[in-house]
Amino acid sequence: MADDEHLSDAEQSVATQLEKAGWQVTLPPPNTTGYDFEALKGRETIAVQVKNHRVPVKVPQIERFLNFFDLPVARRFTKGLLVSANGYTHNALTYFANADSPKVRLAVIKEGTVHWIRFEEHETEPPPKELIYVGVFTCKGGVGKTTISAHLAGAIALSGYNVALIDLDPQKNLTTLLDGGVILPSVGNRPGHTVKVFELEEWDRNTPPENIDMIVCDCSPVFEENPVDLIEKFSYCLIPTTLNPLGLNKNGYVIKNTLKAIRSVNRQAYIFVLINNYFRDEAQKAQVLKNQYKKYFSKLSEQEERFQFIDPDDASIRNSRQLFYWGYHIYNGDKPELAFTPIGGKCAPKADFLNLLDYLEEHSDIAQYKSRM
Repeated sequence: MADDEHLSDAEQSVATQLEKAGWQVTLPPPNTTGYDFEALKGRETIAVQVKNHRVPVKVPQIERFLNFFDLPVARRFTKGLLVSANGYTHNALTYFANADSPKVRLAVIKEGTVHWIRFEEHETEPPPKELIYVGVFTCKGGVGKTTISAHLAGAIALSGYNVALIDLDPQKNLTTLLDGGVILPSVGNRPGHTVKVFELEEWDRNTPPENIDMIVCDCSPVFEENPVDLIEKFSYCLIPTTLNPLGLNKNGYVIKNTLKAIRSVNRQAYIFVLINNYFRDEAQKAQVLKNQYKKYFSKLSEQEERFQFIDPDDASIRNSRQLFYWGYHIYNGDKPELAFTPIGGKCAPKADFLNLLDYLEEHSDIAQYKSRM
């Protein structure tokens, strides 16, 4: 029996049930991170982590636990068990299901009892009754607007919705990269969902397709070229930017102008500034830049209740090989796809965009909007 003094109540509850099932529970060596205790039975050795937070487990916590099993210290474990006392977000479950880990299982604690998460029984969220419009804006090129638009739509599709991507940019990069669209793979017994690409001329604004649940618009960098009647419908807007030590004032000026332009047409939309191509560094330079950006936008947030700079440690799009080479299919003749294919079993873009959805649901009314029936 593991030392009760070293286990929280939630951990002790899980450990007790494992012991009743014939497992021997032991504590990890001192200063060990990545799991809370070990359980041994025959040839099986599992690493157990228990999350007893007041909120559901999100994508980054699942991603970290999965990544733990790629470390040399985890090679001796045959399985992993992640247990949550307060469940998992829908997007976290979507990420785990797509990761298709052969080692890790998820469970929840309900009334003191551990219950396995069985994905064949996990129902998808109902589609929204009203169409949700999301706009991705920037008045400055090279910050990944089209990449953000496409993969945000892909993450929404992974979560169980059919998405329309409207290409409003005169360069038509979205149409070039995805042609007519993509089908996201199914998980278990759940059907796959689609991302369909429309040029503005193809989109019937009065009668959208019946099978579309959400709409993402890759907006023109020239604000005046975007149809006013579409901007008026946006409930949520993203403004991607990058952490650039030489460009803070310039980027900030661009974002302020973009915010002002959106507000001239739409007073109600939630507007989020998102850091793209983000990476943490040991010298903490990214942390310093992040704090400067937060300080820069704090006054705007005070003036605008529905304007937020997203702390990149909460949600951001990390620098990754998948996104760097996205679009290479144009040159080698492969079919269009999103950068959601794992490399070495990992897929940072998939985790990041699903985590972004969690952030948007937590910091706006999008979750209530999606659940209206």
